Amino acid sequence: MWSTIPAAAVLLAQAQLAPTEEWCFERGQKGAQLCERTEAACNDLLKLNTEIATGPCLQVEPRVERSGSTAPPAPPNPPDNPDRDLRR
Repeated sequence: MWSTIPAAAVLLAQAQLAPTEEWCFERGQKGAQLCERTEAACNDLLKLNTEIATGPCLQVEPRVERSGSTAPPAPPNPPDNPDRDLRR
């Protein structure tokens, strides 16, 4: 039994909590937002940032963070064309 406790602790440490809804307001910088977990906390943050806020606090679904690059894939290399080889 005692040997299963460290394994359970590792599994619990690695488990991720489901994302919760957040309350956000727009900052007016191309979709940038400031968010808090509760509406009251969002409204408090909004009061501190009235000069940059462009709207009220709204409840939003949290974004799922993805690892890796968000850049589009590079285009494929053009095929070699021996008729246009300038090294002749």
